[in-house]
Amino acid sequence: MDLISSLSTQLTLSDNAARSLAGQVLGLIEDTMREKVSFGVASRIRNAVPELVQWQATSPTIVPGSLALSEVPMDRADHDEVELVRLLERFRVDLGKRQVVSALTMQFLASRVDAQVLAIIKRTMPLLVQS
Repeated sequence: MDLISSLSTQLTLSDNAARSLAGQVLGLIEDTMREKVSFGVASRIRNAVPELVQWQATSPTIVPGSLALSEVPMDRADHDEVELVRLLERFRVDLGKRQVVSALTMQFLASRVDAQVLAIIKRTMPLLVQS
């Protein structure tokens, strides 16, 4: 599956923006797996998507000082959802397209990681499989 073309077409993004968005969303998934599951599962994602590092490198960074401490979510329960919404806002993707991003990302991961890792992602980040 070509995640970049799919994101670009369905969200009307440039290829570079689609690459950056893919890198950020997959990075969020990898970070969440590292924090909530294990370093091993996160490594399996990183190994299955070798282009992830390049995609993340194309992503815009947050300007130092632009994020106030009050904006950082303290409740880890909804942190992943808040982070995904912020990513979409950063790329000016309509929040109504969140499910498109989630579905395409999960389809891409299904083509790259084994069923066990995919099941762990779904269980740990249900926001990616909600309809």
